[in-house]
Amino acid sequence: MAVKTFKVEGMTCASCVRRVEKALATVPGVTSAVVNLATEEATIASEGVEEGLLAQTLEARGYRLVLTESLEFALEEETASRLALFRVIAAWILTLPLMAGMIPGLHLHVPWMAQALLSGLVVFATGRRFFENAVKQLLHLETTMDTLVALGAGIAWTFALFEGVRGEPHPPFETAAALVAFLLIGKYLEAKAKHRATNALEALLELAPPVALRITSQGEEIVLTQLLRFGDRVRVKPGGAIPVDGTVLEGRADVAEALLTGEPMPVPKGPGDRVIAGAVVHGGSLDIRMEGAGRDTWLARLAQQVEQAQGSRAPVQALADRISAVFVPGILVLALITLAGWWLHNGTFALAWRPAVTVLVIACPCALGLATPVARAAALGTAARNGLLVRDAAAMERLARVTDLVFDKTGTLTEGRPVVVEVRSLDTGTTSEVLRLAAALEGNSEHPIARGILEAAQGLELPPVEQFKAHPGGGVEGTIQGTRLRLGNPGWLGFTAPTGPVGATIVGLADDQALSGVLFLADRVRPEARQVLEALRAEGLTLHLLSGDQPEAAEKLGRELGITEARGGCTPKAKRTRIQELQQGGRVVAFVGDGVNDAPALAQADAGIALPGLEATQVAAPLNLLREGLEPLVRAHRLARRTRAVVRQNLAWAFGYNLLLVPLAAFGQLEKVGGPMLAGAAMGLSSLTVVLNALRLRRI
Repeated sequence: MAVKTFKVEGMTCASCVRRVEKALATVPGVTSAVVNLATEEATIASEGVEEGLLAQTLEARGYRLVLTESLEFALEEETASRLALFRVIAAWILTLPLMAGMIPGLHLHVPWMAQALLSGLVVFATGRRFFENAVKQLLHLETTMDTLVALGAGIAWTFALFEGVRGEPHPPFETAAALVAFLLIGKYLEAKAKHRATNALEALLELAPPVALRITSQGEEIVLTQLLRFGDRVRVKPGGAIPVDGTVLEGRADVAEALLTGEPMPVPKGPGDRVIAGAVVHGGSLDIRMEGAGRDTWLARLAQQVEQAQGSRAPVQALADRISAVFVPGILVLALITLAGWWLHNGTFALAWRPAVTVLVIACPCALGLATPVARAAALGTAARNGLLVRDAAAMERLARVTDLVFDKTGTLTEGRPVVVEVRSLDTGTTSEVLRLAAALEGNSEHPIARGILEAAQGLELPPVEQFKAHPGGGVEGTIQGTRLRLGNPGWLGFTAPTGPVGATIVGLADDQALSGVLFLADRVRPEARQVLEALRAEGLTLHLLSGDQPEAAEKLGRELGITEARGGCTPKAKRTRIQELQQGGRVVAFVGDGVNDAPALAQADAGIALPGLEATQVAAPLNLLREGLEPLVRAHRLARRTRAVVRQNLAWAFGYNLLLVPLAAFGQLEKVGGPMLAGAAMGLSSLTVVLNALRLRRI
């Protein structure tokens, strides 16, 4: 049995996933087909099935199976993106003259034949894909949102044409054109967001350097990481990122793994210790035996977890598609019944067609088609102004329904960098003198702990240091005003340090005789964290903390911030598993994180929210905060809830309008006051109401 994965073009929603899987399953020889909407891929297990047959099957349903990914395919994607933008621009250039007559006091009306041409170009040229997809689905006796759009725009344009022929001075051609123009904007924005969210695997792999310094019998040589072989000796110098997974052969250094594992403090590494690609070396050089590179690293396995999480979300069929599956066929049947009933009643087709057309025009789902995309477009603009980039509009909708909000610790609720939280003097000196001497010894270091000490000593006059020497993995030493001093971890100094705050890193200052002072460094809580968490709790959310840091540090922070569930020592897989447990219990979960180790959890959550930082983390999250701090999180949640309310109001208006007027149209009551013409005016008013209601979101 062969298992292959192919790209699938043309999917826009969860119902597309269902149709693609169903279509592939009908091909003889296919044993299973699993489609991932997030990555736009289909994994097909089959026994001797020709790939061309699979492609033909999907082509008949309006989708494209990409058999070979190549430069040509990438160029096709870029061309398609530009063409989509061209359609949007062209649609609005042609639509705006039609809407000019709606501006009070302007009195600018384009001749109706010119209106018919402009509107026709928008509906049948720029909106051609809606009609093509609707026809393909109709051939398989199915209806989708494309069916709604094609039906609504087609009927609206045809009705306006009839009104123009009958002599109506202002036929409503703008209704059909505006519907298509608005929907094309939504389609383009969704497609653009997908292209920005590049493959998670590639984005994560970019964290590891593409080249490595290999050590051979002839000396050092720079090679592409992908050309390394198992067992090769790789050297990483201070400040460099590790290009491979492996074991340290020689050297000692502190390795910063915060973005990868969630541990805020650099970890001392020496011979025999394991290291992972993407971590940054400080304070010394490391020689590493290569044991994994490229797609065989911890980063690559993490990326695979991200893709699995993106594909594991329970498919939620789009509301508009669920509606169209019943609404469209029902309206068509009702129109036919109306035509037949009045034909039998009057005995002439000439009198029967008008009530039937009135039913179709009244039921024309223009307002329904605009209800969600216009609100979504307004919300996306407001979100951006409030510091939130929405890569996946569906995640914004899920954010409105969130019941549980899960936070990472390091870099999310905390600042993600060590700061001095306490200084103690153990002799007759002062704490400021301990800090001044420690900062002097760390004056030229780029080590994260050194930066924390130097930041705390700002404003102090630092004495010069002579005979400076660094001890990777231990500390530093130097002579200050004739006294030899050492600064580093207590084990290296050979002294037992006093107990400090829970989770703090201890740095001792000693001379040749005794320990003279101690500095405690820890990851500081963001200043706005408490206020933001209180606001989120007030909105009914249950808060959780899942951290890769030490359990004691996570539990302490949880107590400080009033978070009931605070777990430390969580691996990326453990974070994702806990979110799955909450989801299986019926909870709707959002996750907020900033590190690479958060990527699987961000992808698994119903609404993953990434803080500003690495692109690899943001790729895994459908919602990205653009500004530092947690305040945009509160605004994003409130905007999501308001957007959901507006969409519901729009849908209620669209359906209420149909439920009220369709029966009147079917029984001929509207013929007394204008029939199809009144229906067209009412249809336009319904759409205008939906648009104005949605635009209220721009004022938030």
